[in-house]
Amino acid sequence: MTIALGRESNSLAVPAVLLAVVAWGLGALMVLGMSVDGTTVALYRMWLGTPVMFIAARVWGQPMTLSILKRCVVPGVFFGLSMMFGFQATRTTSIAAATLISHLTPALMVLGLGRLVGERTEWRRLPFAFVSLFGLVLVVLVGSNSDGASLEGDLFALVNVVCWTAYFIILKRTRDAGIDGWTFLSGVFLVGSIVITPWCLAVSDDLTSVNAKDYLLLVGMILGPGLVGHGLVTWASRHLDATVTSLLTLLGPVVSVVGAWLIYDQSLGWSKIVGAVLVLSGLAGSVWDRGPRGVPLVPESIE
Repeated sequence: MTIALGRESNSLAVPAVLLAVVAWGLGALMVLGMSVDGTTVALYRMWLGTPVMFIAARVWGQPMTLSILKRCVVPGVFFGLSMMFGFQATRTTSIAAATLISHLTPALMVLGLGRLVGERTEWRRLPFAFVSLFGLVLVVLVGSNSDGASLEGDLFALVNVVCWTAYFIILKRTRDAGIDGWTFLSGVFLVGSIVITPWCLAVSDDLTSVNAKDYLLLVGMILGPGLVGHGLVTWASRHLDATVTSLLTLLGPVVSVVGAWLIYDQSLGWSKIVGAVLVLSGLAGSVWDRGPRGVPLVPESIE
């Protein structure tokens, strides 16, 4: 019975992450459709999402304790900064550049950061990582003066990927230690909200300009990228190798870029198309056929 539970969880982890990544890809489009600045979006999204996460933890997870909350402080700081810089990047550069730069975590994991979660670097995969980096140069530099791209927005996206990678590593280690996913996520949202509030209040000049459409998109972001996206990835991180999870996130840029073309009429151009293909191909090749380490097949709470 215990073995069956473990195998079922592992088999559900991949589709769970894919569904989550689709939600994240749509989330970038929601941010782009809002009328306010990215820092304003981050502030509203985090504070409105925090009680939702605590309700989810109450229903599906375990009670919050002071010990767990302390473990949420560091990842919460990185999570909050990632949200803030990620939303700002989406508002100040092209959707293609923002999403592709923000999805370099797989390359960073292959280049050595995977060791932090007990994963061995396979040197034969490094050329694929360099291919993805070359593709990134094409996407960012060649398209920096067209289609809404900007150097400032690209820098925001780079800071975002650093913060997100740090959070992603801590998430994996925390979940492997047996911390409940929903409880952890609610603590991370609370800490992240507190961390970004001073900066958002200081630099945002449209905090009172959120309109009805913006609120509707915020609700969509809280339920989609927030509850579904982060909830499922947090749960699945207990059952999948971190590099496999990061590989699956590469679906996000595809969803965002195609959606931006359909909804916002953002053209890619051949340079961005080639760069996107190189990024996705390189990242896919760098982690190809890298199966999950597996987790102890022991009974666990339903999350």
